[in-house]
Amino acid sequence: MKKSFLIFTISFITISSIYSQHLKVESYDPPITYIGNVDLPGTDYIVSSTEPFGKPSIIFRTTNNTIYASVPDTNILPGKCVVILSSTNNGANWQIINSVSPASIASKTKMVCRQGSDSVYCFMLIGSAVSCLNVITGYFNTFTNYTNIRDFDAVISSTNSLYLVADLNSNNDIRLFGSINSGSSWIQASYISSAAARPTMYMSSLGDTVMINWYASPFTDTVSSPIRNVMYRETTPGAMVTASTFTNIVPAGAPKDQFLGVKNGANVWLVYTEGASGSRDVKCIQSTNSGLTFSPIINIASGPNRDEYWFDAKHNQFGVNVIYYSDSLQAGSPTINSDKLLSTFAANLTPGLFTAPTQFNQHPMEFSSRGYLPALMEYYDAGGNAAAIYVGIDGANKRLYINGFNAITAINQNGTEIPEKFVLNQNYPNPFNPTTNVRFSIPLSRGVSEGRGVLLIVYDMLGREIATLVNEQLDPGIYEISWNASMYSSGIYFYKLISADYTETKRMVLIK
Repeated sequence: MKKSFLIFTISFITISSIYSQHLKVESYDPPITYIGNVDLPGTDYIVSSTEPFGKPSIIFRTTNNTIYASVPDTNILPGKCVVILSSTNNGANWQIINSVSPASIASKTKMVCRQGSDSVYCFMLIGSAVSCLNVITGYFNTFTNYTNIRDFDAVISSTNSLYLVADLNSNNDIRLFGSINSGSSWIQASYISSAAARPTMYMSSLGDTVMINWYASPFTDTVSSPIRNVMYRETTPGAMVTASTFTNIVPAGAPKDQFLGVKNGANVWLVYTEGASGSRDVKCIQSTNSGLTFSPIINIASGPNRDEYWFDAKHNQFGVNVIYYSDSLQAGSPTINSDKLLSTFAANLTPGLFTAPTQFNQHPMEFSSRGYLPALMEYYDAGGNAAAIYVGIDGANKRLYINGFNAITAINQNGTEIPEKFVLNQNYPNPFNPTTNVRFSIPLSRGVSEGRGVLLIVYDMLGREIATLVNEQLDPGIYEISWNASMYSSGIYFYKLISADYTETKRMVLIK
């Protein structure tokens, strides 16, 4: 059902109580086994059997193929406020590797790790103080440059330097800090603005440029404020300089209760919600020149009679993936049809074109003032796989779940042969369970070898679009793509190849 929501409406305990409790971290060797699952792939796995008190976070460490999740929950271990969980089998089983005491309320956590790096950190906001935990070593340090913080964001660069942007509670200052020693000390304090609030920060795919956005004047502390943007570039480990102008890229006016920038090479997306409760949509402006200029507004999600909000966005090697909560007004309790978690994708080659949304939650979501937004995790693998954690309803209980999905499936080009005509081959194997392959051919375009826009879409028996396998500019050639249908039920499906001057549809059968 519809809910009134401001993402930052969170109650904080006083700073004096934080220091009187003396935050302490414990590491477990061997780790503590927590939750086991027997669910089949493609369904929700339980991360935590109780409802979090704040915003959880999740990352994937590519060097050891391990998922790390931070959960702000005082119910997992007695006397603890945050636990760090890890899983080596895609969320089927979890173990506790770190915990933070005492049992205070952590309103927000943020995990950071870079592809190919061994470093994993968890930042957490407890009361109005931010602390940083080195998940691997157990080193724990509270940020003391400022202790009156109401919000923050954090990233890690390609040099394994940490960067923290802090929003002060006492005024409208936001400042950027850098650290090269796991947060033990912060060597940079860049003053960003004295008329700002609720900053978000995103490290580019190259790991050297950070995109920072915030609510700007004249309505600094309201969701009707303009959204301001700037880029900073790392010059030496722990230090950054401005790399763009300070610009309002979304004007003041309609309520915008959430926003986040994503930078993937020269492609930049600023994703945000717009509208009052009951009619919120997920929108985007996009840049192909590193944020110098932006496109007109792109509607990512604007379903009739639905609220689209609570989103997360991250890049992978193919483009950008966005997940969001789609919430309808319904009588009675939420269902997976009324309260959905959806994913969509825009490729680097067509950055302004988002695929049709795909639902991947197996339990209905529900609003809570605790602000535990769903969190997206990229595997950064050849298949474009991703996963998300979210709070779903299980009877009378609210639990934290993880579910994996394909942001986009890798496309393999077979050989160098240039076909003379379009061909869509029959999938193989067929019938299949749960993976099948589709091969298709793209010819020259009237003798010109430029790429052309190609769509390959899967439909169910009712003609509903359930998956977009290809949405790219492709050069002439023969291609093959794999589709994993593990989250779909047995039945007949159709796949359709679409280009400017060609359309063909074939049937395939999934048998489980």
